[in-house]
Amino acid sequence: MRCSVHGESHLYLGKHYRLKIAQGDENSVKLSRGFFHVTLRDEPNPEGAKKLLSKWYWAKASLQFNNTLERCWPRVARFAGSKPAISVKQMQKRWGSLSDKRTVTLNTNLVKAPKECIDYVVTHELCHLKHPDHSAEFYKLLDTVSPGWDKVKHKLELGMV
Repeated sequence: MRCSVHGESHLYLGKHYRLKIAQGDENSVKLSRGFFHVTLRDEPNPEGAKKLLSKWYWAKASLQFNNTLERCWPRVARFAGSKPAISVKQMQKRWGSLSDKRTVTLNTNLVKAPKECIDYVVTHELCHLKHPDHSAEFYKLLDTVSPGWDKVKHKLELGMV
């Protein structure tokens, strides 16, 4: 569990960045030269930094996941019907899910994983548009549209536990 204290390491797209917390004119989070620069108007404190980082991750997750959908969609478009919507949510036990209403919901923390891992999760959920279960047909389709997915899944599980 992260405490959001100065010097702590945080992940974004599979890379580690050190946290620098300072007081400044505005509340902001910037990623620059290997650091998360968190600026707080009030006295720098872990709780304030944590809230700002959480908002920052949420915004970046939404942007990254929509970009990922655009990148992965052509692999599955021929069998998947209309393109689903993306939803971002804090999830305890899953990286993603597909609703009956064709919404792909992705865990906010997935934005901390490398892009190839995000691609895997999105592609996995998109394959559920054709096969809603984890049947042999589902895995055959996943193998076809995302060869080597099992190695990427393993990388995700090892790096993000």
